[in-house]
Amino acid sequence: MKVILKLLLLVSVFCVSVQASEEGNIKRAIIVGASVGMGKQLAKDLAADGYIVGMAARRIELLEQIQQEISTQTYIMQMDASQPDDAVEKLNTMIEKMGGLDLLVLAVTGFYDCDFDSVDWKKSLPVLMVDCVGFFALARTGLNFFEQQGRGHLVGFSSIDGIRGVASCQAYSASKAFCIRYLEAERNKYMQKDMPIYVTDLCPGWINSKDEIDFTQMPHAYWVERLEDASRDIFEAIKNKEHTAYITKRWKKVAELLPLIPTDLYNALSAREGGGF
Repeated sequence: MKVILKLLLLVSVFCVSVQASEEGNIKRAIIVGASVGMGKQLAKDLAADGYIVGMAARRIELLEQIQQEISTQTYIMQMDASQPDDAVEKLNTMIEKMGGLDLLVLAVTGFYDCDFDSVDWKKSLPVLMVDCVGFFALARTGLNFFEQQGRGHLVGFSSIDGIRGVASCQAYSASKAFCIRYLEAERNKYMQKDMPIYVTDLCPGWINSKDEIDFTQMPHAYWVERLEDASRDIFEAIKNKEHTAYITKRWKKVAELLPLIPTDLYNALSAREGGGF
């Protein structure tokens, strides 16, 4: 009888140990901007990889649809990155509800809400509020949490358009330049402190998700990639905790070339229909 009791005790301890180990291996990710495009696809990819996924965006009805398409555990939250105080509060609430956070992805942009041709400077405010102020507020909030727990991974979407000034979308180009430099600065800080907090800059070119605009119909667009192809590079970059990843990889050549082009030549090359490089 004593032998049986000891065996039962050992089995019980083993089961508790396994459960604790499994709970310790649970991965939690929040994607802000998960309702369309690359954010939407990434939510599905992370869920398939075993993550508990939190999805935030302005259009809650789109998040509800995506939630129905994912069979694993998900959380959704209506959030507007152009309202940073409210967005930060909701991000903290989501982290608490999910029981922690390992990966924060910022796939937000105010690009589609702007009128870059308007003489009214306020027409460009949406992209500045989302891609600069909201981006910074949410990133800093996530990093504060990672610092407290001693680990974490921040991923932000910038753009090839942030490398040089783009005449057709000045505010967007400037805001993505902000994202690039801000992510670099945070990454350098944690590298210098030798902390296991990783910062990845995802820098895409033309990615055709068809959720908002079909880039294949734009005369000046080139190397337009299918979302399905781009998602592989995005997922790989996150898994490898890369510093900067160009989406897709061939855009790295463009990114390396752009800073070397003299201003006059750059303007001549980019002064095509649509004004983008």
